Formats: sequence, C-alpha cells, structure tokens
Amino acid sequence: MDAPFRSPTSPFAVAGDAARAERLAFLRRVYLLLTGSVVTAALGAAVALNAGAGVSQTFVPVGRGQSVAVPPLVAFFANHWFVGPMLFLGAFFFASAVREKPGLNVAALMGATGLSGVYIGPALFWAQLSASQGHTLSASPIRDAFLLAVAGFVGLSAYALGSRRDFSFLGGFLSMGLWVLIGASLLSMFVGGQAFSLAIASAGVLLFGGYVLYDTARLARDPSQRDAVGAAIGLYLNLMNLFLFLLRILGSGRRDD
Repeated sequence: MDAPFRSPTSPFAVAGDAARAERLAFLRRVYLLLTGSVVTAALGAAVALNAGAGVSQTFVPVGRGQSVAVPPLVAFFANHWFVGPMLFLGAFFFASAVREKPGLNVAALMGATGLSGVYIGPALFWAQLSASQGHTLSASPIRDAFLLAVAGFVGLSAYALGSRRDFSFLGGFLSMGLWVLIGASLLSMFVGGQAFSLAIASAGVLLFGGYVLYDTARLARDPSQRDAVGAAIGLYLNLMNLFLFLLRILGSGRRDD
C-alpha cells in the first residue's frame, strides 16, 4: 500500500513541521538558560575572587619575601573544605526539585549556578596564582581552559545535533565511567602523584565530552524531553566539569619545575 501523499498542506506535513518547530523552541530555551547559567557562574566567581580582597587578613607567600592576599571567600572555602561541596550539592538538588515550578525554577537555577561560581573560586585563585609564578603548563590556565571547554562543548553539541547517529548506547558506559571516576577521585586523596591526577583529569574530559554528546542527542530527538530547566542543569554541569578538568590539566606543574 502506498504511503500517504504529503503535500505542503497535508496534515502529516503540518504535524511534522509543528513537532520540529516545538523541538527547536525547546532547544532555544534550553540554550538560553544555559547561557544565563554560565554568566551567573562567572559573576559568582568574580565575587569570590574580588569581594573583600583589599581588606583580607590572609596572605600566602610567593617567594622572595613577597606575599599575596587571599580573598576572604577563597580563604573561607579553603579552610572549610566540606562547606563548599555541601552548598553546591544542596543548591543543585533544590534547583532540580523545583525545576517544574514556573518562575521559581529559573531563579533556583541561576542561584545554583551563581553559587557554583563562588564554589570554584578557590580553584581559580590557586591556578592563576601558580600561573603568575610560572609553575603551570599554560600561562593563563583559566582563560585557556574556558576557551577549550566552550569550543569542545560547542563542537560536540553541533555534531550531536547535526548527526543522524543514535548515541543512546553511550548511557551505560557513561554511568559506569562516572562511578569509576568518582572512585578514582576518592583514591587520589590517599594516593598522591601528579601523573595520577592528570590521568583522572584526562578521563574526566573524555567522560563529560561523552555526556555532552549523549545529553544533546537525547534532548534533540526525544519528544518526551520537555523540561528545559532540568536539561539546562545537566548541560551546565557537563560544561562546568569539562572546564574544571581542563583547568586541572593546564594548571598542573611543568616538568622542569
């Protein structure tokens, strides 16, 4: 039996066009929220690195009798290392819990991402401090890690959106890889060494690159995906982890140190 003819005014064509338009509108909202999340995270990081820096009472020596003031928020999270992860996880759990409540969901998302910027402030401070002393692979590890993370994210997202391939097979491998990465990260607290740390960071870049492919393809092709805030949370965490693992690589010590 022949397939029904799909003229420009056919209900089949109209239904297909409507579905595509709805999916494109959904993706635009997701990426708009993601962009806002990156901006609020950058603002949070700026607050952590600059708020009260001029009146800080905490200093770290940098050699030759010189010292550098540590911003109060950076010093606080460095001295209370368990507070940062609790606030970070709590903020994103709350944002995820209210992701279907209009108005509150966007506010919670922006609050969580802004807090995540404050949370990673210490990592940014120490990376740039090491770079200023010439002890890192990159002269500007924050800038380079961000540019590489964005370039990788955009490239992988474009490939996932433009490709006809089905990336659903990655789900099981990515879940297993995430647990292995968490276990290796915990182990690194007891087994030191730069080589081990770089291996974990490299694996993290590959893992979250895979998550970008998997999540983006799922959002583009699965019509049941209608939660824009939840999707933005997932993509933001992928991008943030890409950035942090690249920062760990570029901020690592040079071999000639």
